[in-house]
Amino acid sequence: MKGEHSMKRLLFVVVLLLVALLSVACDAFSPAPPADQSPPPAGPTGQSSLPVPVGNCQSRLWGKVTNAATGQSPANVAIEVVSGGKTFKTVTDPNGLYGFAGLCAGEYAMTLTPPGGKGIPNPNKVTLDGAQPIKVDLTYK
Repeated sequence: MKGEHSMKRLLFVVVLLLVALLSVACDAFSPAPPADQSPPPAGPTGQSSLPVPVGNCQSRLWGKVTNAATGQSPANVAIEVVSGGKTFKTVTDPNGLYGFAGLCAGEYAMTLTPPGGKGIPNPNKVTLDGAQPIKVDLTYK
């Protein structure tokens, strides 16, 4: 059972890395934005909406969501991050894990929405430097 959990986590990390690599590969075929403009916004919001990594837009934000009442980490909890008027959304996997890649430097407000529930804002904003990964575990009741 423990080995199966580790394999699922490894698979999740591999998928995140593949998404990040695909984003970089796609960027190679699109023109670079002018230096005085921020990167283009991500596509329509939805699962795994990621910006195109440019310059200081290499941060990853990831973590685990836990229901404090049950101790479980459910799937399909919506996670939303907002910074500078840009919104990115994803949902947790079957192990309660979520992740964003290619985020730009800045301060991000986070909100989680359990399946069938109301949005719960994280009281703490997350500051990304545009390069380093940050893990933020979230809990709700």
